Amino acid sequence: SLRYAMVQSINTKAILTLASVVRRPYLASPHIHVDTISEVNYQSMRDFCGIKAVIFDKDNTLTAPYDVTIHEKAALGLSRALDVFGHDN
Repeated sequence: SLRYAMVQSINTKAILTLASVVRRPYLASPHIHVDTISEVNYQSMRDFCGIKAVIFDKDNTLTAPYDVTIHEKAALGLSRALDVFGHDN
């Protein structure tokens, strides 16, 4: 039945992260601007800046609006970010 197909779960890690951002709002503001995420040196961000994770907005960053396919210009950058920060971040 549809009732069992739509299950909502609580993402406690996301809630804790949000609480951290509320306490330090500068964490949620952009710190760099690039044409594509493939131009970012994620290794340096982690090693020299102490950044532990990155957040990407899907539409117009990873995909075209309302699309689910990663844009070719973003694919390399997303792959590099995942290599540096891991799939769990």
